[in-house]
Amino acid sequence: MTTMRTRNWLAAAAGLALLTSVLPNPAASAASPVRVVLDGRQLDLSPAAYIEAGRTLAPVRGIVEALGVDPVWNPQERTVVVQRGDRYLKLTIDDRVACLNPACTLTRTLDVPARLVGSGRTFIPVRALAEAMGLDIAWDDAARTVYLSSTGSPSSGSPSGGSPSTGAPSPVVLEGVTQGQVITGPVSLRVRGQNGTYAYFYLVDPATRKGRMVAAGADVGKSYTFTPDPTQAGERQLLAAVRRPDGTLVYSAPVTVRIAPDTSVRPVGIDYGGIIDGPFTFRHELSFVATHVIYQLVDLTDGSWRNLATVGPGESYTWYPRTTDNGPKELYIYAYDLNGNHYVSNPVRVHVNVSPSTSFSSVKEGETVTGRARTLSVSANYPIQSVRFYLDGRLLASENNYWWTYGPQDNGTHTLRVEVTATDGRVHTVGPITFRIATEPGLWMYGVGPGQVITGQVEMFAMPNVPADEVRYYAVQNGERILIGSAGLTHKVSWTPPRGGEWMIYADAFYQGQLKVSTEPIYVRAYLGPTYGPQPIVEKSRFKDFAANLAVASYRETGMSAALQVAQAILETGWGQYVPVDKYTGKFSNNLFGIKGQGSAGSIVSTTWEVYNGQSYTVDAEFRAYNDPRESWQDHKDLLLTRPWYEVFREVMSDPVLGAWGLRKGGYATDPEYPTKLIRIMKENNLFELDVIQF
Repeated sequence: MTTMRTRNWLAAAAGLALLTSVLPNPAASAASPVRVVLDGRQLDLSPAAYIEAGRTLAPVRGIVEALGVDPVWNPQERTVVVQRGDRYLKLTIDDRVACLNPACTLTRTLDVPARLVGSGRTFIPVRALAEAMGLDIAWDDAARTVYLSSTGSPSSGSPSGGSPSTGAPSPVVLEGVTQGQVITGPVSLRVRGQNGTYAYFYLVDPATRKGRMVAAGADVGKSYTFTPDPTQAGERQLLAAVRRPDGTLVYSAPVTVRIAPDTSVRPVGIDYGGIIDGPFTFRHELSFVATHVIYQLVDLTDGSWRNLATVGPGESYTWYPRTTDNGPKELYIYAYDLNGNHYVSNPVRVHVNVSPSTSFSSVKEGETVTGRARTLSVSANYPIQSVRFYLDGRLLASENNYWWTYGPQDNGTHTLRVEVTATDGRVHTVGPITFRIATEPGLWMYGVGPGQVITGQVEMFAMPNVPADEVRYYAVQNGERILIGSAGLTHKVSWTPPRGGEWMIYADAFYQGQLKVSTEPIYVRAYLGPTYGPQPIVEKSRFKDFAANLAVASYRETGMSAALQVAQAILETGWGQYVPVDKYTGKFSNNLFGIKGQGSAGSIVSTTWEVYNGQSYTVDAEFRAYNDPRESWQDHKDLLLTRPWYEVFREVMSDPVLGAWGLRKGGYATDPEYPTKLIRIMKENNLFELDVIQF
């Protein structure tokens, strides 16, 4: 049923040489040939049958003709049809969805799809053929033989679990829409009438019979939201399908609708003619799929404009106006669709009238201050000319973002007052703030951190909170102490480990020759051997096909947009060129999404970042390793499909655009531009075609 518009380049992916573990070569199994026996007679199959992913594939003509029927091959659609009496099977090359009746209202998801092998011979999964044709099937592992029987139990091995019925499908009913309905905004879709393990919802163009999944999930009885896309406007059909426990899909009757999204952009919570006198949160509502939304502000005094923020559909933005923004303004909200068309809200005229406000949070009223230093900084909603900090009435500093150091000698109660002079000459004051310093003598190390792996020369320095004129640095291994160097308080020392292994580093601060304070011990590891960096999984030019082969199979199974899956893989691996390997052994991870922990093939050691005393440094971390790329792909999908915090993503995962924003909302990435990067990758590389299904 589900033949893709992009089947030509997907078929090319099946031929990637390095994917022998994913898309195997029959010759790889030639040492132990697989035999096929039908009704007690061994079939003379050429080429021979082979095993892929635990399933036997055999040349279709050899088996089907032995059953007394002829297969029908369609080279344009790359499909093969086998019909025996009232039993029907239609397979598409490299597509795991098999049709069990001519209308494709009854389907089954295969473990392994049909393949083109060698000079173009069509190989089909034997079990799929047997179950569709009503044959009994058994497997003899010792003899590497498939036994088929068209009359009863096969002559050897254990019988199969039965075959699915090819009769009329169960009465699956699509609820939430009616025939002829005009869909202008989000609608809730639901199926009833069939128990199952998964629900799917499709939007199909009746003229081309091509469509896309618009929602899917494992809760068959749940309502799923479909949001219309302006680029899909026109007469369409909505239909649902339920996957039964045996893997077959049972479809509802199609419901003809017209997609005509309401493309109005509606500001929320802001009144025309209102006054903004402080931080204000802009909100909006949409009834359609938008790639992004821009909040734009126009100054009515001079006609100038600026974009305040770019956000996802339905996302808000909090604006902190400055006194220089005071005056009449107009707010416009722009929403964009996949074709680049923009839809704009009606202007909302407001008057900004904020009073000068000064913010200082480096030290809070009643706080107990420890450690050795704080950055004193002030922010304001007006232009600043100068800043002054007064400690206990005395001028401490006359610069913003001042690095203030203190020590045990300063313990006790203090006051801090801030004076800020604006460019108009007005002076604004914060405080006095009353607080207490209660710190212990200490020495803080910078440049190295706990767990750091040192592979060459490092620089370090230490700062005390007590008077000192010299700092001595030491490295200790197996009881042997080495003096790294000695320096004044403002100088760094360099160290290259003389040998590998575990080391403990610390420093002592002296004043006039007397030891005053020491750092805490810092345990590091030195490694002076060769290291390995990320490696490509395929050539860059082949990665799109490589990833598409994995993504489309997952899309048909889970409903998670294949376009979005491929875009993520492209972004996470740099087009497959930066897949992590073990930095010490070079072991390849097959980890396409940078997931930490233990995988099916254990783990590899790679570099990540930590922060110590405010400075970043590198440490080793374990990342999952997999036996092949399929396992990595599946693990990533399992993560998104099972973790509770990704529920916000699962609600929209079938839509590649809304799904991109859902990933960020679920906390997958901290990069605020992550969704727009994914959408740009999908648009520039025509990945949306991966979600197209031929009905």
